[in-house]
Amino acid sequence: MRLGERLSALAPATYRGRIALAIVATLVVAVIGVQLVLNVFVGQRVQRAVEGNLQQQASELVRVAQRSGYPGVARASGLLPGTSVQVLQGGTVLFWNGPVKVLDAQATAEAGDIQVILQREADAGVLGEWAVPLTVIAFIMAIGGMGWWLAGLASRRLRREATALANQAEAVAAGDLEARVEVQDDELVRVATSLNTMTEQLADADRRQRLFLADVAHELRTPVTAIDGFAQAMVDGTIRTDESRLEAAEIIHEESQRLARLVADLQALTLTALDAEPVRDATDVVDLARDAAARLDAAAAERGVLLRGPDVTQSAVTVLTDPTQVETILGNLITNALRATPAGGTIRVAVSMEGDEAVVSVTDTGVGIAAEHLPHIFDRMYRVDAARDRNSGGTGLGLAIVAALAELLGARLEVESEPGTGSRFALHLPTGRT
Repeated sequence: MRLGERLSALAPATYRGRIALAIVATLVVAVIGVQLVLNVFVGQRVQRAVEGNLQQQASELVRVAQRSGYPGVARASGLLPGTSVQVLQGGTVLFWNGPVKVLDAQATAEAGDIQVILQREADAGVLGEWAVPLTVIAFIMAIGGMGWWLAGLASRRLRREATALANQAEAVAAGDLEARVEVQDDELVRVATSLNTMTEQLADADRRQRLFLADVAHELRTPVTAIDGFAQAMVDGTIRTDESRLEAAEIIHEESQRLARLVADLQALTLTALDAEPVRDATDVVDLARDAAARLDAAAAERGVLLRGPDVTQSAVTVLTDPTQVETILGNLITNALRATPAGGTIRVAVSMEGDEAVVSVTDTGVGIAAEHLPHIFDRMYRVDAARDRNSGGTGLGLAIVAALAELLGARLEVESEPGTGSRFALHLPTGRT
């Protein structure tokens, strides 16, 4: 692994952390730079102090050399550790005690033909007149380089993970609903999670759509096959007696009605899916419930089921809603209850007010629904008992239509059921009151 990759791996996961790291690093560089600058200035001041001190010492040694010659100078030089002392008289070296390791400071004093040269190690280095400008330039370049490097380090992972997100979006747009992406950056985790969730929802919707189309094809195939078979038998003379022809015609009629119901339900579901804005009229829900029950009273009597209602808590319950859609919902709920209720059972329709909601309920004493089926009863083509529903003429779309219309109206549905006892479906309609 290269150094850049190792450092990138050590970088904080969040951009907030990376910015904080960049700030800290910049401050560190700034502190180091300031320290260097201070060292330069302090070094220059120390150098000047050392050179001033040497000048005084050189002047003193000139006087010593004049009075005592090089023996006096030798004694005096012993008091100057780390200092090179040269004494010249008329250009001739009178005294020399050897060089120092680093010659950073120098001073010269003269009197007559006596010249004293002192050289000494300074306590701080001398960088010359360009020291400060060069240090400042180096400091600025270091800060800029550090900032540029940290910015690149912070954005490299972002570019990589953003590219991964873009690739997934392109894959989903091309039809690959199995594409998923994983990111490490905390700021992009939410985006990646949302994108993955959306993809999963699209995949689930696609799967349900395929299953729905397969179910519809199956439901259409059954009556079409029956109609075609009996019609062909009547045409080719296989069915010869009048009684047999009458029976075949009745079957063709029943299957045609079943086919018509399926087409009508598919049309209703399709129109509902278009999300057309519903009508908002002041509507008496009590009247709608009464009309829906009256239309199905004969069908209930034919099945031996007692259809009662509506039971009301007040004479009128007015809501702002689409009466046609509510009527369709109630009709489907009552029809569903009729299919689930055996002869001798009872269906009760009731209307009440609960807060700012009008509640229309349909309660039956039918076979009930097991708990594991309740989450799916509003799914398209879902049947708790497929054989019973087909025998009773159900298409498996009635409750799906109910759920779609309720959502369109801004209403909500509640279901309570107990196997062997019966079910209660409740439609909660907002009154539209402020």
